[in-house]
Amino acid sequence: MKKLIEKIKKNGYWKVIIRPIIFDENKISNLDECKKIIESCVVSLRGWNYPHIDKDGIKISGNDSIESHCDSKWIGHFEYWRFYQSSQFIHYFSMREDYCIEEKEIQRIKQQSATESTKFLDILSTLYSVTEIFEFAQRLASKDVLGNTVEISIELGGVEGRELFFWDSFSRWLNGNYICTFRDENISVKRMLSKEELITKSAENALSACMEIFKKFNWLNVPEQVFTGDQKKFLEKRL
Repeated sequence: MKKLIEKIKKNGYWKVIIRPIIFDENKISNLDECKKIIESCVVSLRGWNYPHIDKDGIKISGNDSIESHCDSKWIGHFEYWRFYQSSQFIHYFSMREDYCIEEKEIQRIKQQSATESTKFLDILSTLYSVTEIFEFAQRLASKDVLGNTVEISIELGGVEGRELFFWDSFSRWLNGNYICTFRDENISVKRMLSKEELITKSAENALSACMEIFKKFNWLNVPEQVFTGDQKKFLEKRL
């Protein structure tokens, strides 16, 4: 899957790592159990599950790991994940904004936002993705496979010059241009959480992580309370 990961990283992408702080290579007894855990923890809140399981199912990828992937130019989505018996979960997936926004739409966004940016990140989609990540981690923790302390790491690559926007610009708009000015560096957000905190406050921690991501696009006065309702609707499947 090295070539697929390289393809994902050619444009904007997400990298997620969820792992227990204390390493135990045999935290999960066997690969069959790994598969059952993933299948029971998949988050289905919108049309695309987190993590996605390929139509061919989950494959054994090594002596101690399983994997699945999506490599679809047709829908503009590339994804790869691997789950280990140590309970470490690693996930790469493409930013759909780099594949699903046509050139004509880019020009419309540039004109509407008075910007020279050509790369974008949808605000609500980001909120939903981060919420899915924490919800998935919460479900893993509930299976008692992540130990007492869990690290969640979210990395966004290909962010230099990328601008926040609302894909559905007919109902919302921004008062300014919020652009990431990082050079040769990825956005990185990490959380170290107790099992109890992850299970009981998954949504709150996801919202906090999302606000941190937005601030790294120079949106310093993010109205967090506005997005609490969006997140609640998403978790309740009321979109």
